[in-house]
Amino acid sequence: MKKILFSSLLLVNIVLAKNEIKSYIGYEYKSYLKTKGDTRNYNSAITFQNEFKYSFEDSYLYSKINILKDSSEGQRDYVNISELYYSKAFENFDLNLGKKIIFLGSLEANNIVNIFNRQNYQKDSLSIYKKGSIMANLNYFFNDDSTLKLYVKSFEENIKLPSTNSPYSPFKTNIYSKKINFSNKREQPSFLAVYSKSYDDEIIADINMGFFYGYDENILYQKTNNKINPYLFQSAKLFTYDTFVLNSTLYKIEASYTKVEKDGEFDIKNFYEIGIGSEYTIEQIYKNNSLGLIAEYYKSDNKNTSFDNDLFLALRYSLNDKDSSEFLTGIIKDTKKSDMSAYIKYSGRLIDNLNVSADIRYLKSDNYIGEHLRFGCEIKYYF
Repeated sequence: MKKILFSSLLLVNIVLAKNEIKSYIGYEYKSYLKTKGDTRNYNSAITFQNEFKYSFEDSYLYSKINILKDSSEGQRDYVNISELYYSKAFENFDLNLGKKIIFLGSLEANNIVNIFNRQNYQKDSLSIYKKGSIMANLNYFFNDDSTLKLYVKSFEENIKLPSTNSPYSPFKTNIYSKKINFSNKREQPSFLAVYSKSYDDEIIADINMGFFYGYDENILYQKTNNKINPYLFQSAKLFTYDTFVLNSTLYKIEASYTKVEKDGEFDIKNFYEIGIGSEYTIEQIYKNNSLGLIAEYYKSDNKNTSFDNDLFLALRYSLNDKDSSEFLTGIIKDTKKSDMSAYIKYSGRLIDNLNVSADIRYLKSDNYIGEHLRFGCEIKYYF
């Protein structure tokens, strides 16, 4: 009996040791203090996230589930399996299969090259929340510590937008069809390759060069009668995103050139996008606190981007305490037009398991959002 009990306890400990589970349940609230037209005044929602990782000897299974339930806007509701993939480590490479989110970029205000996963517009149109893509990924590690990452993805998901009475709905008087259409009529896989190398001898730098061929991150819309249909077009991109550290200053660059391959009858021209920036950090400005001074500039001839001739200035104040408290305030100004946006954000922990964030945002634009003022906050309890 003792042997059975001991064996059972040992098995339970082994299973628990291989499992990593992290979850939170949260509440978010957004108050729209100034909007364009007749739109709703607020949104409130319950949020939930679960992360699960089960490790084997040289591989693991990972999943992330996100749930949002809005109190009054049903079109925001979702249950998303954001990530669900299997990862296997070999001698010189890793292999990942399944649904995954990857991040590409180095800048603060706008990541030009973060093109592989599509945005979750139901969560928040003013912030970048990505949705997982079904893909196969191979990461090859060279002897000089550089890496080549190869991705192929398929099965593009429908593009869901907020309801027509939301201040973030671009189609308030038309019927929107979430089902995507393809400019080449039938869906084909998208490919991505990224070569990365780090330097830490004479200069500290991270260099990343990439090539993409597939469905562009820019979404086109076509109106037929009173119905709006989303279209994806194919493009080929060469891009880079790099960082350089010199003394207390971090220099950043993102740049891409896009050759439009198949865009149906939209007649999209080839375009470029570039962003450069720097962040200077003053350490121990008060006790253990630090202050980051951020400046970025964006230039593009892409008609589908709002980041053209835009100057971004920001301050990042980090308390560097056990609660990871941070304040970030910034302004983005179009140097050729009257468009601008400004925000103040705070994030930190109230207690060990309770995170809180809050922000206030102001936008002035000649697009469908118009002049907009919003206050938002979110509380997350981790367990």
